[in-house]
Amino acid sequence: MGDSLGDILDNPTMADASMSADLTYESYPAFLETDYFNLAVVEGANGSGNLDSINKICCGSFKLSKAQKEKLVAAHKAKEECMDANRKILKNIDAEILAWAKTKKENIIANTKLQMDSINKLYAAGTITAAQKKEMATKLELTRAELLKGLAAIAKDKIKNNIARATASGKIKDCEKIYLKSIKEILTAEQFEKWVKCFKEKYKKK
Repeated sequence: MGDSLGDILDNPTMADASMSADLTYESYPAFLETDYFNLAVVEGANGSGNLDSINKICCGSFKLSKAQKEKLVAAHKAKEECMDANRKILKNIDAEILAWAKTKKENIIANTKLQMDSINKLYAAGTITAAQKKEMATKLELTRAELLKGLAAIAKDKIKNNIARATASGKIKDCEKIYLKSIKEILTAEQFEKWVKCFKEKYKKK
């Protein structure tokens, strides 16, 4: 799980910039903030023994004791406190990278428009033929598309080479490892086996 989380944090999937859309990516997955046991209903004298929706999906038929639930709530709170400062650092750096990509996209489009205007002026002046105008416009559009697509590679380099981001990412991964270790200690071996299987499956879908 740690390696998968590292892939998401350090090498996020990007949606390329285009004429109608900005470059986008989300390297901090929302599931890291999910408390999977928050709605769990405890069994025994202090609870109905019913399963909450998350446990129905992820935990098969097992139920939590009151003590387990209290420990799981505390473990999640500790994880949130552990991640908080570094999560903010990560999100702020990513916001800066995305703002950079947005500005570069706007510049590429503006420069392409200026070049297209020049081509149109040449054609209007009779300096180039209609066929030449079409050929030049096609090349210009291809260049623009390549430049827009190339923003993702530059953004990934910015992610890779940002030391502050790498440090924050590493601390977030450490916090998650501590949290998973706590869950393993709180749940029974059977409960943990069922839960972690579902956790991995849901993880891959993100």
